[in-house]
Amino acid sequence: MLTVEQYIIKMKKKDNLDEFNFKNHSENMSAVLKYVMDYFNHYLNPEEYDYENIKTEQSALKIFQEIEGFFPESKDFVIQYYKKTKSRIDRLLKSWMYERKYVHLIYSAEDYEDTIHKFCSSTKMKGTEIEQYRDQLIILAKEIKAKETEKPSISGFKYLDDNLVGWVKETYRSYGVNLFEFAQSYTGAFFDEYIERIYTRESEHFYYINRYNHRYNDNPFNMDVLYRENEHRPFINGHKGELEMLIMYVWVFDDASDEGYWPEYVNLCISTGRVSLVKRINVLVPVTTKGMMYPVDIKSNMTFLETTTGALKVAPNEAYILRLSYEKDNDLLWKDAARLDVVLKNLMDTFSKYGMPDTLELLSPLRSQTYGEEEFFKQYSILEKSLKKYKTIKIALVNGPQKQSGKSKYLMQTAEDVVNIHKIVKEMKYKLKFTIDISRLIKRKNYKGEFEEDFNRLTEIRSGIVGIHLSRLPSRTGFSHRHYKDGNRYLYKYDYPENSDFLGSFSALLNDNLSRYLVPEGMTSEAELEELVDDLLRGGFSFSGQEVE
Repeated sequence: MLTVEQYIIKMKKKDNLDEFNFKNHSENMSAVLKYVMDYFNHYLNPEEYDYENIKTEQSALKIFQEIEGFFPESKDFVIQYYKKTKSRIDRLLKSWMYERKYVHLIYSAEDYEDTIHKFCSSTKMKGTEIEQYRDQLIILAKEIKAKETEKPSISGFKYLDDNLVGWVKETYRSYGVNLFEFAQSYTGAFFDEYIERIYTRESEHFYYINRYNHRYNDNPFNMDVLYRENEHRPFINGHKGELEMLIMYVWVFDDASDEGYWPEYVNLCISTGRVSLVKRINVLVPVTTKGMMYPVDIKSNMTFLETTTGALKVAPNEAYILRLSYEKDNDLLWKDAARLDVVLKNLMDTFSKYGMPDTLELLSPLRSQTYGEEEFFKQYSILEKSLKKYKTIKIALVNGPQKQSGKSKYLMQTAEDVVNIHKIVKEMKYKLKFTIDISRLIKRKNYKGEFEEDFNRLTEIRSGIVGIHLSRLPSRTGFSHRHYKDGNRYLYKYDYPENSDFLGSFSALLNDNLSRYLVPEGMTSEAELEELVDDLLRGGFSFSGQEVE
């Protein structure tokens, strides 16, 4: 049944009435009045249409307007079914479909045929003779799935490997399946079963008590069954580990609030061969210094050397990192062209004798009222130009230690200095990179609030960081079954290793697939170096040359 407005439009089209033809103004007015009278006197016949029919027609019209853009092939079927049964078949089918565990993974004609077969056989539809609409239901199911499946957004998955994200995007392009949505849906059952939510009036906080052991689990989230039941799908076959990673990501970041486990978990999946697409994150190239040996499972093929003149007294027996330094506050090489020229000649002699280093580190000069970034880059440009023939060498500026007030400060000693100099490097298109001496950068900063801002700033230039110097960690990793986030308290049944605030922030600073060399500083014994390595491994770092399982 049409509304009065729709009836007038229909009659206007039939009679080719043009209301803007002012020559026929009187005739048009009479015609429209006649349409209205015909509508109420003849079309809207009270004897033929009772109140319930009118209500049904009005509801059907609203439904049509609601669904016509989403269900172009099924809209007429939905309306006809509604008029016959007073039921919204689109809502019934959607509700039933999204109660199924694997609805987010269906994509093929066989999937939809099987879905509708089970729907028609379900207790919900018993006695409705719904089977006669099987073909229309298959089309409707496809349109419902298309409507409910959003394009994958990585906004909530920023710590995922690019190759893993690429797999998710390609799956959506080829099959219309959003694996992010599946992972988010799949963990819901585990959250409901294993995480208890309690509110305490005294503290006005929520407690989330997690009784599921997601760490060090050979079959987390029943992955064996999940994979067995879905390996026939081409985008799942051969990617059991990758699917597990998506599910684990949702669990540790959204459900259990155990973000600190993620870097360690990624490297664990790689070292055990559970994934093929994903690369290791937070990879460190171990560099030996002062003859200090790494644990036996960490193989180092690079050494750290230092010079103030450009010459070396001891020949390197392997690949090496060379720091160009200066004694005390005597940074003349950065302020005198003649002195720099001597150093450059010595460097080229060294490279000729022993081969060029992997990286040439430059200790930051001192800042003064007459010496700043502009003066430094005048000298630096001479160095870069002189070493241009060494195409693979990396040149990196190293921050100096934080100095007490009243003393000369280094040109680069704070995170803000690093970011500012990086901007100049990009603008001037220099090849200069950065090596961060973490211990010097956060000296005398013991609490998260004091160093977290520094690490957050450095994330802006993480791709420009090629090396790390690090001494003993401010605080070691411990064990805990408590975690605090956003004012809520997360309690774990199992005691999990808990990273220190420093280690968590340091891991988040890098958090990519790039390799950076590590120079341990201030180690007094190999046992101390082993402690540092253990903490870094537990914090989600990995080492190139590390023996895998």
